Amino acid sequence: MNIPVMPQNPHLAFAYVPFQEFKNLYSTNDALWRGTLFKDLDIPFSTYRENPIMNPFKK
Repeated sequence: MNIPVMPQNPHLAFAYVPFQEFKNLYSTNDALWRGTLFKDLDIPFSTYRENPIMNPFKK
């Protein structure tokens, strides 16, 4: 299945979310433990500490 990530001529200020494909999945037990079925969505909080814009830990 080939799903385009963005429309051909996207409008400004519209949010576009690509379709989530069912691939690169955790097992049922791992998904319950990690809080997501999709490995691609499993981003550790430590990743945000290095991002000055998205850091929820900054004071």
